[in-house]
Amino acid sequence: MKLKFQPEKCIGCHLCELACSGYKEGVFNPALARLQVSSKYKSYNLVNEARLCDRCLKCVDACTTGALKFDAAQLVLNGDECVNCGACFEACPTGVLRPGGQGFPLVCDGCRGDPYCVKWCPHGALLVEEAR
Repeated sequence: MKLKFQPEKCIGCHLCELACSGYKEGVFNPALARLQVSSKYKSYNLVNEARLCDRCLKCVDACTTGALKFDAAQLVLNGDECVNCGACFEACPTGVLRPGGQGFPLVCDGCRGDPYCVKWCPHGALLVEEAR
């Protein structure tokens, strides 16, 4: 499973970030979402961009303790094995992997195949693509 962003459908409401953080962290805080949407105006037009986990698995390869794994088509973090070294953050080419409240990486597991960010996007700017 992979998330796909369609910027032409995005209105910049950030509801996807709120749904993600609400489901994963129990609080509505976009800084704790597993995706990031940025909105800005260029020549009087709203331009939206998104940072999403693209399942490249560079974070898994960089994890020095094996705390990050790719299991059953999803990223899984074992917090007991994570030492907050930051190697996974540095390895993430999209920059979406970042530390959460206790320093552990905010890992997108795709909500086990039913992502809340996709469910709550009011204009269908986020889609689930099946892995090839």
